[in-house]
Amino acid sequence: MIDLIQIQNDVFGLLMSAPQLAVVNIVNERKFIMQTLRNGKSGCGILVEQPDVITDSPNVTGPPQSVQLSFVCFQNGDAAFTDMGSGLFAEQMEQFVIDALHLQNIGGLGSLVVRGNFSSPARDYPGINARRMRVSMTPFNTNQTQRTAPVVATVAAYICTLTCSTAGAVIYYTLDGSFPGNTSVAIDPLSVSVASPGTPINPNSILYTAPFAVASGQVLRAAAYAPAMNPGQILFQSIQ
Repeated sequence: MIDLIQIQNDVFGLLMSAPQLAVVNIVNERKFIMQTLRNGKSGCGILVEQPDVITDSPNVTGPPQSVQLSFVCFQNGDAAFTDMGSGLFAEQMEQFVIDALHLQNIGGLGSLVVRGNFSSPARDYPGINARRMRVSMTPFNTNQTQRTAPVVATVAAYICTLTCSTAGAVIYYTLDGSFPGNTSVAIDPLSVSVASPGTPINPNSILYTAPFAVASGQVLRAAAYAPAMNPGQILFQSIQ
């Protein structure tokens, strides 16, 4: 799992700690940290936007994800160059950001790198000179959580037996083609009240405890669930 919040907060901290940006108002979008003055100066700002995550190929242990961080540098016209102004063009702040972040290694998370067409005017802020830039990070750990083993169905004389090789896994199944959800956790939030713990989102999902009878034409679906694991392959089988 990638800690996007930590990545964004760490990059925000890096920029806030950069001496060359000490007079620039830097905003972390997630926390909406707004400042009008910084060290007595105003007129310039940097917005640390929420990260995007991209991948361009599959992988057996999880998609090789790349985190794309974006920043918007603002220069409020001539206000940046008054006695109280920060004295920086948006283009200059952009270069300071790139200088501070390119090839920066954030321990435990990954390394930042600038590549490709990383900068362009931010035209979604009319009336302000603004530029948006992008910095990529390939996290050290993009492995997915392990999945439960597939459910295996054996049907003999219209009696169905379900098995899963994952220790401690429970199996849920349906016979109407609907999703075999874990009814102990997949609860409709609108049904929860003081008087009721709620009802499953699919009341037709059944906890497997013993072999059961099936009939021709039914659609069997089943999934295995285990603590701290993703569900494995969802079984789909038409009863003949």
